[in-house]
Parts: sequence; structure tokens; C-alpha cells
Amino acid sequence: MGAETDNFPFIKARWFTPFGEGRRAVRLIVIHTMETPERDGIAEDIANDFATRPPDKKASAHLCIDNKKIIQSVKDNDVAFAAPGANSDGIHLELSGRAKQTGAEWADAYSTAVLENAANAAAQYCLKYEIPVKRLSNAELGDKKAKGIVGHVQVSEVFKLSTHTDPGQSFPWDRFLARVDVLRTERMKKLGLI
Repeated sequence: MGAETDNFPFIKARWFTPFGEGRRAVRLIVIHTMETPERDGIAEDIANDFATRPPDKKASAHLCIDNKKIIQSVKDNDVAFAAPGANSDGIHLELSGRAKQTGAEWADAYSTAVLENAANAAAQYCLKYEIPVKRLSNAELGDKKAKGIVGHVQVSEVFKLSTHTDPGQSFPWDRFLARVDVLRTERMKKLGLI
């Protein structure tokens, strides 16, 4: 087993499934976008939204991430209501931004800070659950054996239980994964694992 994640500020989501005894088997990190304007404080606002959702709008994620903060809404061992088909075996990261963002918009100062925070969180989860820093293909996601990182859009395409397209066609996967890998390696060195 890898290292534990940082203790992020916590605002408990209303809708999640407690896992119970033992440690949940996690094989996926699923990247989402909030579909909200980029602004300071949006991570906390979305976490508060998850905390007060009505029964007809059940939704949650493990982490809400903006340019300055990471707020945890669902504990790691519990199951978020995030992407049907990948809830039970996924950790879900909700990033400030929109699926329609362009590559240039993902490269602005705000999104660069969001991606840095998200890469930091993803690196920790890769270490904790021994998930390789790799984006899975749809076939790998569907076989339920491979471990890796995916977008919500892939979960929609593979399991056909939602229609979400986030984090979008212009999400900078190569840059994001490279940063996750660097931060994971740095954390491993700090912890004396390598």
C-alpha cells in the first residue's frame, strides 16, 4: 500500500455511499470539470453545493479543486455520486473550468494553477492506490482490470450511463500527466520510498 493523502479541508457531501469495513479497491482517477466560471473560491462553493443537494439532484466528488484550494467532499474510502460506471472503483476530482475550454484557456494563469493543484492531488492518489500515471483507453477502462486516469467523457462513452463530455477535447492530458508524474516522484523521494 502506498502513502496516505494530505488532509484537505472537508465539507461533507450529502450524497455518497459509505464503503464500510476495509479499504475500497480504487483503480481509477476520474477527471471532471465543474462547468462553472473560473473564479477564486469556486471549489468551496461547489463543495457547499454538494453538501446541500436535493434528492432529485444527487451528485458529489471526492475533491473540488480551484486555483487556490482543494476541498474534500467525500472521504477516499467512500463512493461518490460522480460518474455512473466508475463510482465504486474511482476517485473523482472536480476541477474548476468547463469542457468547452480551448487549449489556450487551459494554459492561462488561473487554469495552470487549477491543473497544478489537481496534479498534486492525483499524484497523491496514484501513490496511495498504486495507480500508474497513465491515461487509460476506453477499452482498458471497460475491461475493469486496468488502473489509470480517465475523463468523465470516457466513462460516459464506455458505460453509457451518463452523457457528460468533461473535461473536454482540449484538456491538456499530456501536460497534466507529466506534472502528475513529477509530483508523484517528488513525494516518493520525500517519503523515502525511492
